[in-house]
Amino acid sequence: MGTVLHIDCSARTVNSVSRRLSRIVVEQLLEAEPSVRVIRRDLGASAPAPVNALEAEAFFTPPPDRTGEQVGALADSDALTEELLQADTVVLGTPMYNFTVPASLKAWIDYVVRPGKAFRRVANGRLEGLCGGKKVYVCTAGSGKSRGTDMDHLRPYLDTIFAFIGITDIVYFDAEGLAWGEQERERSINAAIENIQQNL
Repeated sequence: MGTVLHIDCSARTVNSVSRRLSRIVVEQLLEAEPSVRVIRRDLGASAPAPVNALEAEAFFTPPPDRTGEQVGALADSDALTEELLQADTVVLGTPMYNFTVPASLKAWIDYVVRPGKAFRRVANGRLEGLCGGKKVYVCTAGSGKSRGTDMDHLRPYLDTIFAFIGITDIVYFDAEGLAWGEQERERSINAAIENIQQNL
């Protein structure tokens, strides 16, 4: 397992269900293998800014041709991308906001899904992911119940973007219906925790 990248992106720092679930996953991974190195990235507390024009231009400029300004502009993206590349396992805690991922997670994705780093162009214009061999555990929390419906733009999007960079081993632990009353909230959270305990 080596290195675990633990990412949270809920805006809530207290009573966040996705944070609670992702923490349980990391604790269980550490219990199974205490020597694991954990890299912590809290996007809810400190999210990358949206990609700006200078960064976008630098992403698609070959490294030898980048100006000093472009190199400097890529410093945050380089750091986040390196964390992902170092990780053998990614544990992601994310709520569903308006049927998709939070803006903080989308910003992280925009910083790390980079040509020459996370993917590359190969023969005949085909694109190849460079992050294969990693396992991803995604802990989700939603106030409604959208999994498997046309309203779910979170899981299909994450499946697509991770596959694009070569990651296809993805496991979801979901707590849904959190706004459907206290009884349903507790049932869903407990079911997600049980799922984690049974499948790690």
